[in-house]
This record gives sequence, C-alpha cells and structure tokens, in this order.
Amino acid sequence: MKCRFLMLVIILGFWCKHSFFAQIQNLAFDPLLDSKCEVLQIVENKKWNSTYMWYPGQLSAHMQNFQKQKSEERCTYVGYPGKFNEASFRSFFRKKVHLKQKEHIKWSGPESITLFVDGKELDKNEREYTLEKGSHFLFFDIVSNTNRLPCLIVDGKSISDIEGWQVSLDNKEWCKPETDAKYNKPSILPDSEQEIVTRILPDKYILLRNVVEQKGVLELGEKSQVIVDFRHLEVGNVKLNVKGSGHLSFFVGESPEEVLNDCLKDFEQLPISSYSLNEQFQNIILPERALRYLRIESEHPCIINNIHFDAKVWPVDFQMLFECSDPNINSLWNAGVATLHTSLHNFYLDGVKRDYLPWSMDAIVSSFAGDYLFGENQVSRNGLSIALMPPKPETSDLGIIDYPLHALIGFKQNYMRYGDIQTSLLFKERIIQMLALYESIQDENGFISDKYSTSGFIPGWARRMGPDGQGIPTYGQIMLYQNYIIASNFAKLWNEKRLANKYEKKAKYLRRNILNHFWDDERKAFINGYMKNGEKDTRISHHAQYWAVLADLYPSKYYDKLFDEILPNIPYYKEDISYEKGYEFLAYIKAGRIKDMFSLLNLIWGDWLRQGYTRFPENFSYDAPLNQQLVFYNRPYGLSLCHGANGVPPIVAVLYGILGFGQSDFNLGEYHLKPELLDLDWVKGRIPVKEGYINYSINKIGESFIEIPKNCVVYLKIKGKKESLIFKKAGKYKFCLY
Repeated sequence: MKCRFLMLVIILGFWCKHSFFAQIQNLAFDPLLDSKCEVLQIVENKKWNSTYMWYPGQLSAHMQNFQKQKSEERCTYVGYPGKFNEASFRSFFRKKVHLKQKEHIKWSGPESITLFVDGKELDKNEREYTLEKGSHFLFFDIVSNTNRLPCLIVDGKSISDIEGWQVSLDNKEWCKPETDAKYNKPSILPDSEQEIVTRILPDKYILLRNVVEQKGVLELGEKSQVIVDFRHLEVGNVKLNVKGSGHLSFFVGESPEEVLNDCLKDFEQLPISSYSLNEQFQNIILPERALRYLRIESEHPCIINNIHFDAKVWPVDFQMLFECSDPNINSLWNAGVATLHTSLHNFYLDGVKRDYLPWSMDAIVSSFAGDYLFGENQVSRNGLSIALMPPKPETSDLGIIDYPLHALIGFKQNYMRYGDIQTSLLFKERIIQMLALYESIQDENGFISDKYSTSGFIPGWARRMGPDGQGIPTYGQIMLYQNYIIASNFAKLWNEKRLANKYEKKAKYLRRNILNHFWDDERKAFINGYMKNGEKDTRISHHAQYWAVLADLYPSKYYDKLFDEILPNIPYYKEDISYEKGYEFLAYIKAGRIKDMFSLLNLIWGDWLRQGYTRFPENFSYDAPLNQQLVFYNRPYGLSLCHGANGVPPIVAVLYGILGFGQSDFNLGEYHLKPELLDLDWVKGRIPVKEGYINYSINKIGESFIEIPKNCVVYLKIKGKKESLIFKKAGKYKFCLY
C-alpha cells in the first residue's frame, strides 16, 4: 500500500510539472490537429450521384442499438431508463418517374432488396435495370435479416434526386425519407462504422519499477511496471510488439489514479486479461477501450517496442476556427473542441469511458457547439430523434421526464444553424405526438410532475440546493413553456395555423401560472417549485434562473441583481459544476455578463487544464479534495473525464461572447456581431453560417476586417458607437474599433 502511494506521488509530481498553461498552450488537444498523430490510409470508395435514404429516425434507432451493444461489450455499470424509437428491419420505398428516354438505373442497400417496376417483380438478385421511355412506378421492398438499417440508394440520370421518393415502415403510411449527403457510397451503409483510425504515439513514459526506455523501446525486468501516457483521451485499440516470457498485464484509465488502481470492481470498463509470452516476438492488440493512460506489468523480463494507440476518430472538417492573444483562452477553446470531438461517435455521446451512450440532454446541448465546430447535421439529427419520444408514445414510455423537452430546443437550434425546415418536417408527427403526451399529464395549472415517470426530473448533478428531481420543479415547467413557444413557431412554418394557435394559447396559460406560483418577488428569483408531498420548495438554485433567462421569463431589469447577488450567494454554486452549464452560459451571454462567464470558465475549466487534463469532465467538484474529484455515482473513478456537454461552455463563450455572434429569429439570413475583446489585444475567428463563412479579425489597436458570404446581411456593433456597421454584399471590409 505504501509502495502504491509513493508511485502515485511520483506520477502526480511528474504530471503536474508539465501541466501549466505556459507549457501546454502550443500542444494540440485534438489528434486530427496533432502533427505527431497519423491518420492511417483511408480507402477511397466509389461515390454515386445519389445518397442513401431511410425512414426518418431509423438510422438513429439502429445506431443507438449499436452504441448499446458496444457499451455492453466494454462498460461495467450501465443503466438506460426510458423507451426510445424502436429499430425496424423492413422498409418500403416508392417513386413515380417520367422518362424522356430509356434509362439505366442501379441500386444498393442491405442483403434483401426486391424491386417492382409497374407492379412486376424483378429477380431479388438484380441490382440494376433498364427502364423504357415513359412513366413508371418504382416500388422497393427492403428486408434486413442481419439487424441492419433498411435503407436504399438508387442511381440514375434522372432519378438520383431524393425529391419524389417516399418511404414507409408498413406499406400504409408514407412520408419523405431522411438522407444526408455524406452517405453517397453504395459500398458503405449508413449504419456502418464511419470512424477513421488515427495512430497516437506515446507522449511520455513513466518508469515506475525496473524499466529502461530508449527511443521508445522498453526493457522490462523482473516484476516491472511502466505507465504509458498517450496524452489524447480516445477510444480504440493499443497495439505493441513484445518478446519475453511469463505474463504481461495491462490496465487502462483516464487518470493517473485510475490506472494505478488494482481493485477490479472499481473499473468502469471490463478488465483486460493478461497475456502469456512464449519467448517469440508477438504482436498484441488489446481489446477496444477508452483511455489516456496504459499501465504495463511484467512478471519476467521482456522487450516491448512499437507501442501505439489506434484511436477511432470521427472524420470532421473543423469549420469554426478561433485564436486570440491570450494562450489561456486558446487552450480552453482547443480542449473544448477536443472534448466534443472525442465524444462524437454517431451521436454526441455521454462519457466515452463510462457508458458510450447517447443521452438526450447531452446530445442536444452538445449540438449548440458541435453544429458550428463540425457542421455534422446528421449527427445532430440522430440526437434529435433519440431526444424525442417514440412514435405514438404512452405515459409508460416516460423515463427522465424532462429529457424529451430538450428535443424541440434542439430542433430550433438546428433550424437556425442550417436553415432547413425539412428536418422538423421529417419528425413533425412525433413532435406533435410528444407534446400531446405532455398535455395529457398536465394538471389544472398546466404543470407536469414526476407522477408518470420512472426516473423523475434530472436537471443536472449540481443540485445540493435542489430541486430534488421529484414533484413539480420550476425549471421543468419553464422548459415545457419553451416547447410550446417553439412548437407554435414551427407550426406557423408548417402552415398549420390552428396548431400554432393552440400551442400559443397553452404557452400563455403556462407562463401566467409559472409566474404566479414560482416567482418570488421579494428575492427577485424563481423558487425550486413544489416537492413530492405538495409543499413548496422555496430554496433558490441556479436551474430555474437560467432557464427563465433563456425563456424570457426572468425580468431583464433584475439581471444585475441575479448575477451580482443571487447566483454568487447560492451555496455550492462554484463547488458543483455539472453538464447543464452550456445552457447556463447562454443565459450569461444573453444577459451581457461576458466577463463573469469567463471568470467562471477560467476558475473551473482553467483549473482542470492546469491540473494536466486534456478533456473536460462531466462534473467538476472544484473544492473537493484530490482523492474525491474523480468519485461519481459513489464509485472511485465513476466520473467521465471526457464528457461532450462540458466541452460546450468554452465554445459558446467564444462564439456568442467574444465573437458576439447572433442571428435573427425571424430572418435567418440576418446576423449580428457584437465583439467583446475583454482584455485581449486581438481575435481571429471563422464562423460557419448556412450561407458560407464569416471571417473575422479584430485588433484593439489598428485596423480590423470582416469578410462575409453572399445572400446574407451582417450588422456589426462596435462598443461605444451608436450605429452598427451594415454589410449587405459579399466581400471583405475594413474597420477600426476606435
């Protein structure tokens, strides 16, 4: 025990010695941006002029099952409450075509595809056909016998366009199919693994006992022990060559403390079996794990070389770019980007080590940053689908009662970012059905409670001041109010006036009752709500306050009181930082409290980087003793040290805070920029918008410039000047702050 403690002291001392901002600011946080990492050769597959299509939400359902399978193979403590959209293994596609001349078509998909042309069945083995000139009715019956997504891609000169296709699960109810431009390779089904392999070499070796290292070759003696630090926390397989005898044991972890642990029941991932050596050179491939650190123990002498970590990384374009004169802020930004990217596998996932699963709140709040960083619209749509209730939901489908309420908030974000009403139309019926279910459980005040839920409300983990997740929490009613407002606006876009009016009336009624029941006019804050026994929970926590700011329920005239007095005086406010902070930072920005936000960001997120971590965790216990900071779910290493949702705050802080980005709710092509340089000398940024990119270079002293794309209007508000600069034509423009 004493020896183990000394080892921990040694590694922590070594680790902290290299952990200060001044030493990490020039290091790459993301393996795709790290020159020391190598993307292994990508096989180029043939592309068609068309794309795969599937029934809306089915790709998400199948990929959720895939994530559950991967989780069960690797993770030890996994629970998944609630019901989701079920995966289907049969779909039907149809389209009427009018050809001016004879045309050859081809198609691909799962193993069983039957095409009917004008009612005539073709051989199931056929995957191409020549259509004669004239009108034809194409009908495809897709059956997957291997638990794969029933999908279809059809290529032909005049029928490659997705327009006109319809899809059904039962050959009765038909709708427009879901698709994405990236799925244009017939040999790669949409539910295939999309990751690329990035080879990560060891960043450093920590020689604990009887080990010599020379140029990456390890010579291990009797009862030897060494730790390999890859610096990048990712998911994949460690590979190495070894020659020796006896047994070689491996332990993986996200932190030095975890990787030094010997108690198997403490591991969040299944332990790795030891390997028997046979005096010959052996190539060892460890099973897939999420890790940063690898501990190797050998009972007899051996030689190890060519250690590397082949990580599975989602291929992305880094669309949003940022750099400033402060290396601390640059590190916060870069670590936030890496945290979101590590969590990106079909969805924006929960902890990649602890469960590897998509969760509604995490997936939606992550899209507020990920949509700008990577532009992965299909990944965001996958999150929207799992956030929604399953089709035709019942009260028995409710797990965490507030999680589906994130879906419409995400649909609005998606519409603002990509400007495509089709995403909401694909899920229109499920949106309406979800709101109908909530309507069925509202009480006379319009409030929802945990009565029908198996897991209650979960606003986040930082709730030592409540709400407790049961009864009628205020923030949940505010989220429902937001849902009605957003749904009313979508209904107008769908030309559903009666539906829009219905949601608008419900929103007004709920707004009035929220203010009457939960606003404490003396303290100028919203109370927690009603407890399970019906008594009022008059405590003040941050949850209801930030949701109220975002929903325009908190009076703006009291913003100063909220941020200067109320929030700072909430007990444990800075001691417990949970994954809902991405939303809360948006409230900071809306209230114009940019400096306060960056002060909190540097205090909490900055401290995490100063400790030597390269990804942000699910929960920060800022004032906890070191041996308690990794404890979660009452497990010593239950905290996920890479959690996408807590990579969001640095990104939204930069995007909406420093760069001052804003967009009109009513004219999506109208953008507003209100830069806030704080104490920075200069800022450079690139913001992706649906029309292209807004490039931005701001200098506190001297000339600055902005470059905008076509078909949009940009209003640039400079602090201290009454009138905004207005740019209506594409081009590059110069300006000065003073």
